[in-house]
Amino acid sequence: MFLDDTKNKLLDLIDWIYMNCGSFDALIYLLPIIVLFGAIYWIARALWHKHKFSNNFAIVRKKSRLNEFIRFLLVCWGLFIICGLLTPTEFWKYFWKCMVHGFKYNPFEDFFRAPGMPNPFPYLLSCILNGHPEWFFYSVQTITDILLNISLFVPLGLALPFICKKAKLLKVTLIGFSLSFVIEIVQIFLNGRMSNIDDLLCNTIGAALGYALYVLMKKVFPNFTAKCKLSANDVFQNLSNSDVQSDQP
Repeated sequence: MFLDDTKNKLLDLIDWIYMNCGSFDALIYLLPIIVLFGAIYWIARALWHKHKFSNNFAIVRKKSRLNEFIRFLLVCWGLFIICGLLTPTEFWKYFWKCMVHGFKYNPFEDFFRAPGMPNPFPYLLSCILNGHPEWFFYSVQTITDILLNISLFVPLGLALPFICKKAKLLKVTLIGFSLSFVIEIVQIFLNGRMSNIDDLLCNTIGAALGYALYVLMKKVFPNFTAKCKLSANDVFQNLSNSDVQSDQP
């Protein structure tokens, strides 16, 4: 009896999140997944460094902790993008219901759909062609969706320059565009998903804005930015060079 009551309360909670949390329901559903696989990545990364750097492990991890944390956040962001955008809109709701109540709720049922026709015209352009540009600016939902889609890719543009030292504005923007393009293509086949050019443009702008934030951060906080860019390999190389110099007469 207690077990059944607990299951029912969990099912009610899952439904409540879906009905009341708006666009943030996916983040709430995915939080346990992100925490789990993020922890696995962090432990695996530490074990790899322990094997690679051996006696220098402690000092390498300490001096590169900011860079490692940025990498960790980027992995968590990637998990959210993959699990959140490359699944049907209600997949994770039924996934957790399946975990609670068994396969009565099958999250893989109706996973794919017949390919839909993506929207090739930006919404603003459509409003202008229809003679009502004010529709775009007066639509709270449209503005909200645009801001969310831009902010969604800002972490990518901000984090990449810290991890890849050759990442410039064009490269970061192209990576953001390519990733968003793949997502939009896959969403054509996913149940409940919509594929349109507005998301592609907003994601690309978000990646570029993220890089702009990196440039601003580099100018305002140069020393802190330099510490954030110091990777484990950089620290180990610096230690090796110091050892070589100290051995020279």
